[in-house]
Amino acid sequence: MRYLLIPGNNSLSHVAKCLAIGEVLLSKGHETLVAVNQKHAQFLKKIDVDHLVLPDIQEIDMSPFPTTAWFKQPMRIIDCIKKEAALLASYRPDRVLGVFRFTSKASAQLAGIPYDSLICGCMLPKSPEVLGFSKNEAGIALQIENLKGFYQYAGLKMSIALNSLGLSKISDIRYMLKGDRTFLWDIPEFAAIRKEKNIIHVGPVFWDHWPHDRMPKNTISSDKHPLAVLTFGTCTMSVPAAKRIVGILLDLGYYVIIVAGGQKGLLKIMPQHPRVTTINFVPLRKIFPHSSLVICHGGQMTVFDALSNNTPIVVMPFQPEQAHNGVCLERLGCGCRLVPPQPFRQNPWVFTDALNAMSDDEIKSKIKNLVDNPQTASRLAEIKEILDRYSGADTLAAMLEVG
Repeated sequence: MRYLLIPGNNSLSHVAKCLAIGEVLLSKGHETLVAVNQKHAQFLKKIDVDHLVLPDIQEIDMSPFPTTAWFKQPMRIIDCIKKEAALLASYRPDRVLGVFRFTSKASAQLAGIPYDSLICGCMLPKSPEVLGFSKNEAGIALQIENLKGFYQYAGLKMSIALNSLGLSKISDIRYMLKGDRTFLWDIPEFAAIRKEKNIIHVGPVFWDHWPHDRMPKNTISSDKHPLAVLTFGTCTMSVPAAKRIVGILLDLGYYVIIVAGGQKGLLKIMPQHPRVTTINFVPLRKIFPHSSLVICHGGQMTVFDALSNNTPIVVMPFQPEQAHNGVCLERLGCGCRLVPPQPFRQNPWVFTDALNAMSDDEIKSKIKNLVDNPQTASRLAEIKEILDRYSGADTLAAMLEVG
């Protein structure tokens, strides 16, 4: 069979999920092709992966999370859908899989090709969760209003494009993230969702072939200091926030590994400090088994990597979905949010502003309360046992074969 895998390009992790699934399908004798934007095409070229280039509505502002700019110009949406549909008409896959992609459902409908999607549970239209907020937290009413306004605005703009193409309108942009079957890369214990037909948890999808630098000798073998990892992924980050957090971790007695993820600003933080090692790229699975703590942006690939290795997680988010992963971690007893919840304003710096409003002692207290809590280790062990039952890429590939 022939499969086309199309990720949303706001995160390289979406591309990685496609590569992981594609590798399983290829191993079973199927033909697969990944289509990405021009920026990520450079990445795939470097690692020698066959691919095609497609425009993405995300390219209008290159934001790592959905913004109103993505949907402001219906003609741009139409252009992306038409180019996807043209690719489908020429490639003629048996099925299409979209990974957090807002336009592929429409292009597959135009081409008459079955379409499945892969997303996280908190982005389902009927999710009872409020991104970044636990029940009754201060600011939740404003967050509900802000998110509803965004989902409806984006849905209205998308509907203009859909209507011009002869497709049905939508009331909420999140409906474009659902497929004939909607696969979830998280687990039921992580995010509370309502049961729906053809909503299927396949579990985390990992890709283990990231290009990486060589680890300095003895970096992860210190007997004198527990190891903490700081990583903000490959998208938005803050050098001042990272530098402050590293300083606090050093005060707490940690040896710190900074994984820069290609973000050059992070490479220059305390380069000469004897208890700080900075690495541009490294598979986190090589480090997390030795780590006592990870402080990260809250990306789900990083979060599930850490949970799979019994590592407690402190989330310093830069967008609502990342903040919500912190909420889910608190519910599990496996992590915490570093900063208080912030209403969605399409501005990642509301989170760094919240960090700046905290004292060093408050930040230290957040970290110590998580790490020193005797229940943290037991909850991590319980969740790892659950995660070990999942093999997201294998499960999803098998379901794609069934059709």
